[in-house]
Amino acid sequence: MRTISSLSNLDAGSQEQKVHYLMIEDDEDKARTVQEFIRTHYPSSSCSIAKSLNGGLRALISGQGTVDLVLMDMSMPNYDVTPDEPSGGTPESFAGQELLAQMKLRGIEIPVIIITMFDKFGEKKGKISLEQLAHNLHTEYGKTYKGYVYYNAAQEGWKPSLRKLIDAHMKEQS
Repeated sequence: MRTISSLSNLDAGSQEQKVHYLMIEDDEDKARTVQEFIRTHYPSSSCSIAKSLNGGLRALISGQGTVDLVLMDMSMPNYDVTPDEPSGGTPESFAGQELLAQMKLRGIEIPVIIITMFDKFGEKKGKISLEQLAHNLHTEYGKTYKGYVYYNAAQEGWKPSLRKLIDAHMKEQS
């Protein structure tokens, strides 16, 4: 896990609320775009990043007590990309769900927002819609799962959705 940014300005029109985000995202462009959004709207916040299911789990375990909110992709590789594992292992369609299960098993109660570019998950007979997945996550992990954002780099609609979920989390914390 590496720290991406740590900024100390005030969010316009609000009291300073320092929030440390853990972003678990393997797509560098998406991670950079979401990070820029966070920097713009929550400038006193900081963000760390992990790029795989196992990297995310390690970051969650070591970040207990310091991570306030997790922004996580649903689909990602099992392992970090390394010279020994250039692909990061088998991509997992439900890696985010597995991370939520691991969090529940370990008693890690950090709020999670899913940010995904896909509207369908799984293969053939096991394929489910984003809405069905969101319902399943809410039913199973309602205490930590706060919602999802459908991300599309070519459109701006994801930004107000993410802001609404983050603001709701911050309101709960104050």
